[in-house]
Formats: sequence, C-alpha cells, structure tokens
Amino acid sequence: MRFLIAIPLAVAFLMCFGNVAPAQTRGQPPGQPGQRTHGPIIDAVRTSKHLECGVVSEDDDWNRTDLHGNVSALGSDICRAVAIAILGKDDGLTMHTFPAEPEALAALKAGAIQLAATISPDTTIATQYRVAFGPPIFYDTQRLLTSHTNGITQLADLHDQLICVLDLTQPAQTLSDEMSERGIPYAVMAHSEQGEMDAAIAVRHCAAGTAMETRLAESRQGFHALTSDFDFLPERLGLEPIVPAYRYGDQIFGLIVDWTVYALIEAEALGITKANVTAADGREDIRAQRLLGGDFAAAQALGLPHDWAAKVIAALGNYGEIFARTTTGGPYHLDPRPEPAVDRGRPDAPITHPLTETRDIYRSMGQPPPNQPDKVGPNALSINQSVIRSA
Repeated sequence: MRFLIAIPLAVAFLMCFGNVAPAQTRGQPPGQPGQRTHGPIIDAVRTSKHLECGVVSEDDDWNRTDLHGNVSALGSDICRAVAIAILGKDDGLTMHTFPAEPEALAALKAGAIQLAATISPDTTIATQYRVAFGPPIFYDTQRLLTSHTNGITQLADLHDQLICVLDLTQPAQTLSDEMSERGIPYAVMAHSEQGEMDAAIAVRHCAAGTAMETRLAESRQGFHALTSDFDFLPERLGLEPIVPAYRYGDQIFGLIVDWTVYALIEAEALGITKANVTAADGREDIRAQRLLGGDFAAAQALGLPHDWAAKVIAALGNYGEIFARTTTGGPYHLDPRPEPAVDRGRPDAPITHPLTETRDIYRSMGQPPPNQPDKVGPNALSINQSVIRSA
C-alpha cells in the first residue's frame, strides 16, 4: 500500500521546489547560479555567525489550534543541525521556547527568529505569517488512551462506551467520522480544558480518551503512580506532520533547512551514524560519497562546505538516532516505531536522496546547473516524489 502523507504540504513543496518560477515564488530576484548563494536571512546568519531558532513547548493547558504535545527536544536538534550545516558548529545557536505556535510564528514573521522548528503546516498560516514550510520532521497521529484494567484492546471494544474528547476540536470530529465509518456506536464526554480531560481519563470516568499521540503521552506522564496502567490502542486515526518553518524571501536559507533534514534521513537509510561517519567517508557507494562530501557542486549551490552533512551527522547522529534520543527515549516514552517507520512518527527515508542530483538544486532556483548534462540520472528522485512512502 502506498500513502501520500504530505497533502497539506503540497502547496508549500511546490512553492519551494517546483519547476514553475520558484525563484520568484520565494521573492528571490533572478540572477546567475554563482550569485545565488546569498539572501537576507542566510547573509544575516553568516555575518553574525549566529542562528536564532524557536521551538514550541506547548505549555498552555489547551487551545483549539495547538493539538500536539511537546516535541521541542526533537525540534531543538533540528535547529542544531541547521546551525552546524551553516556555521560548522552549534555554539552560535540561540534557542527560543514559545508556549504555543502563534507566538513562534509571530516571532518568525517579526524577524526575532530565523527558523521555527516545530510547526503544524497550514495554508492560512503560510499566508498570514508569510512563511514557507520545510519537510516533515515528525508525524503525529491521533490515538486513544485507555487503562489496561478496562479490558479494552482495540477500537471495536469501545462499542457503547464513553470516550473523553476536547470539545470542538479536530480530534473530536475525526473520532466521530472514524466511529461512524466503522459502525461503532459510542458516547462522548466533552471537556473544555486539557487538564479536566486528563483527570477524567486518569480516574476512569470514561473508557478512553482521544487526542494526538504526543499530547496524550504528555498527559499520561502526569498520571504519576497510575501512568503504567495506561496504554494506547493500536489504531491510528490519520497523520499530522510537524515541520520547520521559515520566512519567505530567502530561497537559499530554505533550501539549506530542507536539505539538512533530508541529509539526516538519508544517513539513516545508508546506515551512517554518529559513531561510524568518519569511517563511512571511505565507502565506495555513490550515495554515501555524495552525502559525505563528494558532491562539491551541490555544496557550492547551497553556499556550504563540501562536508557540511558529515559535520552534522558527526555532531548529532542520523535521523533515527535523533528520533530515538528525543521521542522514544524522551520524557513521554512514545511507542517505539514499527516498519515502515512513517507509521509512528518519523518520516521514511527516500529511496535516494535529493542531494544525489545537483541539477535539482539549480532547478529549484530557476537556473541551469553549471557544466551539467541536460538529463537526470536513473536514480533521481524529485522532492515532491519523496513525500510518497511505502507500507
């Protein structure tokens, strides 16, 4: 089965990487390839040797727009990766924590930060705050949390049971649609505050509670002595991506953010880790060579050192290592991911990495690649194709 799991990002990906005047889309003036490694954001970062990056801690008890839990640890490592890619190290990085996404987006629009790492993509947000979205760094999913003492092990067991939901939210509507499609009657205990719903779940006033997995995992940690009594049902009701966001107006900065995420994913696909990245530099396979510094033209197109990806991996590890450190092994103990990995949070690695085709970078800037033949290699994978995953 194949999943197209980034439909909400389609417009943003086309704006960033499509073949129809992408340079004008991001506000980048026409020019020659050799003159395109600069822009207002990337110039400011390089000149100051400093990157301002924000993550959302989701400290608010609840609001109707921020439905995710706290994935700021994952976002912080993405910020570090981008800083290392541009500056060679992360000591020029300043992290800012925001209680909710609107505050982070307002800071991004005002120029107080250059990157917000944990944003829910939305076309209204893109136009209101004049931001573009990078590739997904995490896929949240709606789950149901129940006490194993209830004897409920699957969604069908909630037949005629009471389910706690936050009133007037997307998860409440998604639950209604899913139960109706499956023909499972149920009753709702609606709450106006997250803490109120958490308490009802903990004392088993309802048979289960539903919300995004990151939010429920965070809530479960607040059950203290009862935490180990609660498990997620196996069903997942849709996927919601969390992505980095950056301001319009600097295509190169956006490309660096995007390619940094892809490089981390590619490293995992190739088995290149923090521990073996130095030894991997001697590998003979072309994908590893290009990722770790062999593609000088791609690095030049981005205005980065040829070994920028190797430096990122050496400092932080590949995507899988970051994911395990910040989510599965993080404070909320999200369920370990199955295969394919996209089913439980992390993006699948593409079949081949976009960095393997320097041509794609120049195309995304509306320019022909220098000294490159006018054909695409047999292993080429476009950015838009990479949002299709296999299961």
